[in-house]
Amino acid sequence: MDSMLPSIPDLILTQDGSYTLFSKQHGVTYHSKYGALQESNHVFIEAGLKPVIKKKANISILEVGYGTGLNVLLTWKNKLLNNNIINYQAFDIFPLPENILDKCYYRQMLEIPVQIADLILFSKWDINLSVDEGFNLIKHNKDILKENLASDYFDIVYFDAFSPESQPELWSSFIFKKIFDAVCPGGILVTYCAKGEVKRTLKQIGFIIESLPGPPGKREMTRATKPI
Repeated sequence: MDSMLPSIPDLILTQDGSYTLFSKQHGVTYHSKYGALQESNHVFIEAGLKPVIKKKANISILEVGYGTGLNVLLTWKNKLLNNNIINYQAFDIFPLPENILDKCYYRQMLEIPVQIADLILFSKWDINLSVDEGFNLIKHNKDILKENLASDYFDIVYFDAFSPESQPELWSSFIFKKIFDAVCPGGILVTYCAKGEVKRTLKQIGFIIESLPGPPGKREMTRATKPI
């Protein structure tokens, strides 16, 4: 793991009224400038969680790039609409400081109880956390490239790393093969990225590729399914 500490990101107001952060280290924002909340909801909830949550009572989710915690908060909120049990694992080598996470105001915007939001955003890393009766969370402060993942385990992968230009190592055939092996048959990977090279790599690994309409400001996004 790189021992260098990341620089403190800048807070940015996006076009849907929600906040995101600009990473000086990677030169990109954590979410779309056209709407942080809109993008996460469109890509990870509507195209990822909702097609699965109606079919399975127990769902395992892998997130690559925990970042601001927005995807976890949205997943918890949507879980309330169904009687599901969710096991959620996220990987991030550079967790953001609590005071920076708090400035994004996601808890207030999503109307999530303080105790739940605090558990999700401010709990210790690398522990198995019971957020509530039906939602288990492990935030791994580890490099997913170096970690072993259970085979045929995850139903959904939220692939939310920084762009391929900023983090090319996280868009390689190596990581996608690792994820393919970890996804259960019929499981899906969703990402905001629709670059041809990324889709070709996913297809070569064995995923079935769909190009779906993207969130505001983006023409397309990608959903990849592991064949049954």
